[in-house]
Amino acid sequence: MTDNSPSTDGANAISHALASVPEHGVPVFSARAKRPLPWEWVHRSVTRMTRGPLPGAPVFSPAQAEAFAWTVSHRQNPLEVLWILTRTDFRARYRSQALGMVWSLLHPLVMMALLSFMFTHLFKSAEPHFPVFLLIGLLIWQWVTGSLPTATNTFVANADIVKRTIFARHLLPFATVLSFGIHFCLESTVLLVFVPIYPGAFHVSPALLLVPVYLLLMVVLLSGLSLATSVLNVIYRDVAYLVNTALLLLYWLTPVFYPPDILPPKLRFVLWCNPIAAIVTALRRAIMQGQVPSPELWLGMLVPTVLVFLFGWMIYRHYEPMALDYV
Repeated sequence: MTDNSPSTDGANAISHALASVPEHGVPVFSARAKRPLPWEWVHRSVTRMTRGPLPGAPVFSPAQAEAFAWTVSHRQNPLEVLWILTRTDFRARYRSQALGMVWSLLHPLVMMALLSFMFTHLFKSAEPHFPVFLLIGLLIWQWVTGSLPTATNTFVANADIVKRTIFARHLLPFATVLSFGIHFCLESTVLLVFVPIYPGAFHVSPALLLVPVYLLLMVVLLSGLSLATSVLNVIYRDVAYLVNTALLLLYWLTPVFYPPDILPPKLRFVLWCNPIAAIVTALRRAIMQGQVPSPELWLGMLVPTVLVFLFGWMIYRHYEPMALDYV
């Protein structure tokens, strides 16, 4: 019986895409080329990974072994592999859909319409141009809720690729984050529709030049979280459920539909410990008010983002050798 599940289709698509990369003398991407025997064996256990010479393989001197290891690690172009994974993930998301991206564009618009009606007619929000204010927060939050759960499950969903293909495996969660980042950029064009409707909600100023910096910080933050959750989810399958629960709690700690100024000072300090809240606030101020972030806001964006990425990378490096035994 043939397995036609979405995860299998995605794995087959990525395997086919990786196989189409020009070899440049590298046999690992080609399904037809004969793969030479490695010069050493690798044994992975639950606690560690050991290496040793393969019987019958040529014996290298330390200098030759170092040169060989460098050659193996530089066979592939990481940017090319990352682009293939990102492109394949983006295309697979809209496969077999008649309207394609239209569904993703409708979701934030419907949410914005419902919440705008509630907070402008029922609860009387004091925020001027509330629909634009809300739409910016919803677009960022949809990037978070789309990429993080998907990246958490990326090693499990692409088990065949992880086991049978030699490439930098940490590029899988990176590709998922970038794929949803491209999706976010396309969705953000919806804001242009509201320029003639709410002309006072947009402010053209040099502060808009910092928008790519905020988006880059978002990529780094989500990549650090995805590195940790994706490798942990292979060993502890409860991580996927913990991520969904944490996102539910994080939603209320992120100023998606409320301005941070309405919170008391004690709760506002807790809010600024959330780097997503700082990035959303900086984006809104740049687009709607033409303001650059204050030093405190920069601190709330940079420090947690760097710490999360470093912590996620350390977790990935520690558990990655064990992940192949569980995937």
